[in-house]
Amino acid sequence: MSAWRREALKRLPECKRTIEEVDNPMALWTELLGKCEEAYTTSKEDMIRRFYEFAWWCWKSQSDDVRTAVACAFYEHLPRNPKMRRDLPRRFGRETFEELREVFCYLLSLQEAAEFDREYLEAEREFVRRTWRRAD
Repeated sequence: MSAWRREALKRLPECKRTIEEVDNPMALWTELLGKCEEAYTTSKEDMIRRFYEFAWWCWKSQSDDVRTAVACAFYEHLPRNPKMRRDLPRRFGRETFEELREVFCYLLSLQEAAEFDREYLEAEREFVRRTWRRAD
């Protein structure tokens, strides 16, 4: 069994059927994007977190196919979904955001990319403010 499939089964057992049926990482991430969007609509926070953790595992993979799949079929689409877009500061710190920025902006126009950057930075500041207030 491939490492990407084994890791997906471990992290996302709810998606077992999909994971076992797909032929490659691109097909997997094409399916998982929809499942992640569904998790957002039903507020399944734990599952959403695990999607992002598996995506990061794939991004750091030694396999070009696995990295390309998560970039093209998942990360590139996040800024186009308003709910996911607003949630990015909770999922990615600034360093990770900067690492993935080119991928995030691939499907965006220059104007959309500039707006995306601005929104991310504003939302990040607000998230940090709320986090600090809770810690006090």
